Amino acid sequence: MGLFDRFKGKKGEEKKPSGKAKENVLDLVREDAGSDKTKPSKKAAPVKGNTGNAFWILERPQLSEKANMLASGGKYVFRVHPKANKPEVRKAVEKVYDVHVRQVNIINMSGKSRRYGRSVGRTKVWKKAIVTVAPGERIEGITETV
Repeated sequence: MGLFDRFKGKKGEEKKPSGKAKENVLDLVREDAGSDKTKPSKKAAPVKGNTGNAFWILERPQLSEKANMLASGGKYVFRVHPKANKPEVRKAVEKVYDVHVRQVNIINMSGKSRRYGRSVGRTKVWKKAIVTVAPGERIEGITETV
């Protein structure tokens, strides 16, 4: 077949590589990444192994400018399951992030109406939890991305 003829030499012989050996690109990238120590490494939030039902309660951290300002004061904002209550949120945050929770405030957020042309719909109803941790404790890796 004409497509594969360029890889073969005369009468079925395979082409031999040229004199200069090609280096593996992945090895070069790994060497460059290992030699550059000036870049800060991105730390993930420390998550413990067995967290029970916390994955059901805590959906995700809420990342916004207001949440970043609150985080400097020891308050962290999470989007939680709509049927979760304050004691469940407290236990889940303590279990997952290994901090002592002082206070939990919960806000029910109503869905907003959205239009797509002639059709009108609504976004989901969700629940926001503002968790205050003990003084001197921090949850690392949540507020770094905004």
